Parts: sequence; C-alpha cells; structure tokens
Amino acid sequence: MIDVVIINWNSGELLCKSVGSIIQNDAKNLVSNIIVVDNASCDESMLHLPDVKKIRRVKNLQNLGFACACNQGFKLTSSPYVLLLNPDAMVFENTLSACVNFMESNPDIDILGCQLLNDHGRVSPSCARFPKPYRYFFHAIGLTRILPAIFHPPTLMTDWDHQSSDSVEQVMGAFMFMRRSVFDRIGFFDERFFVYYEELDFSLRLKKSGGKTYFNSKIQAMHSGGGTTNSVVGFRLFLSLQSRLRYARKHFSTLGFWVVFLSTWLIEPWVRLMLLLFTGRIKEISSLLEGYTRLLKAS
Repeated sequence: MIDVVIINWNSGELLCKSVGSIIQNDAKNLVSNIIVVDNASCDESMLHLPDVKKIRRVKNLQNLGFACACNQGFKLTSSPYVLLLNPDAMVFENTLSACVNFMESNPDIDILGCQLLNDHGRVSPSCARFPKPYRYFFHAIGLTRILPAIFHPPTLMTDWDHQSSDSVEQVMGAFMFMRRSVFDRIGFFDERFFVYYEELDFSLRLKKSGGKTYFNSKIQAMHSGGGTTNSVVGFRLFLSLQSRLRYARKHFSTLGFWVVFLSTWLIEPWVRLMLLLFTGRIKEISSLLEGYTRLLKAS
C-alpha cells in the first residue's frame, strides 16, 4: 500500500535508523517497498542497511541532485501511496497507519504532512507558503531576523505553531505522504532544482491543477533536521540561493524576478556579513564567502 522513497547522501548511521524505524513500525505490513537512492555517498551508510527483501537499493555513480534522485525513486513505485522521507527522519508506531487512514477518509487530499519533532521532542516548523518577491527583499535587509514577529520568512511558516490541522500550501519533503496518482497529473520533481525548492515548485504545480495539501497535527514523526548538509554549510548556502533564483525565474514576473535577483546579490550578502560580525560568528564568514563564490561561478 505504501512505497517509501529515501534519498541518501553520506547520511551515516541516520539512514539505518530511518529505515529501521519503518521496518520496526510496520506491524500491519503497509509498506511494500523501501526504495533507497544513494547519490554517490563516500561513507559506508549503505553498507549497514538491514538485509530485508522490501529494501530496494539504487546506487548512483555521481551526485545527481535531490530532485533527480527522488524521481528515480518515484518511478520505481507502484503502490497507491508514496512517502518521501529524509534519512534523518524516523516514523513512530502509528505514523504510517494514521496517514493511510486519513487519506482513505479524505479522498480530496493529495499530499499529507505531519508534525515533525526535533531531537528534543519539540515541534519544528515544516509547512511553507508560496513565496512573494517582496518577502525576499524583507529577508535580504534582515527584517525577518530583527523583527520576526512582523516580517516572516519568505517560505517556512515559523510564525505558525503547527499545533492545529489545516490546509497548507506546502509540507516539507522530509515527510511528504502523497497519492501516487499525483505523478500522473502533474509529473515528477523539476530536476533543474538540484536541491531545495523542488517540493515547493511541485506543490505549486499541484495547487494550480486543483490539488490539495494538508497538515495533520495529530500525526507525528521525528526529524533531526540539517542532516547530511550540516557539514557543508557554504555548499548548502550556494544550493539554496541557486534554487531560489531558479524558482523566481520560473514562477515570478520579470519585475518580481529582478527584485529577488538584486536582493540576493546586492543586499543579502552584506547584511549576512554584518550580522555575522555583530554576533561574533567570525568563523562562519568563510562559509558565506564560499556560498556566494560558488553562486558566482555557476552563474
């Protein structure tokens, strides 16, 4: 009934824990396949996966990006439901059955998200809004950091406590439970997004097709956060900025794109630098420089 897709890139022991939580909490045998797509990891994370028939391994010889790897996994699915799960996320005893029960009772919902608990058991923001160009300007000049109660981030809904259930625009790809029929309607992830914004783009396309995304606060899973990119901060910044600009070019007007472009290039790096200096985080300046240097070379 459920095919789980996990994308691995140097996840270490997190991957084994994630897969183990699925196997351990699948008492009702709802999971047909656990498809693990490895993006040319250089650690031994794939070697420690349990020897279970449900696990299907796909090994890429180079890092093809998150969106592309997801599509590889999606194309191997055949069950009515597909769960996209991060390798730094784990399910609980009733997570999968609760998702199935909810979707069976609500045939108008296409994508389902749940409460994601961090390592300390606190609920983490996991829903996002479709961004507007002016929000990136506010973010670039630092207002989302200085006055977060008034100026909210462009996408992540940090202003909402995620304690209630409601329709949302996007749920985080760390735990995205969806009907496989969605792929027949709108296709797969746009592989022009190497990583970041691919789920946002996917959710926007779904909404334009008349589809619905829902966040259920009564269902829970665990998500450590950061995971495999915590050790490559500069590279992560580059990928985030690159995907932001690609999203803006694809979905915003010409004026909207230029607002995001100029905010990203001419304002944000200096504001980030000032904040790092002001807060004494001198060591992080090298990651900031790396991120923008990579972005410049890729432009």
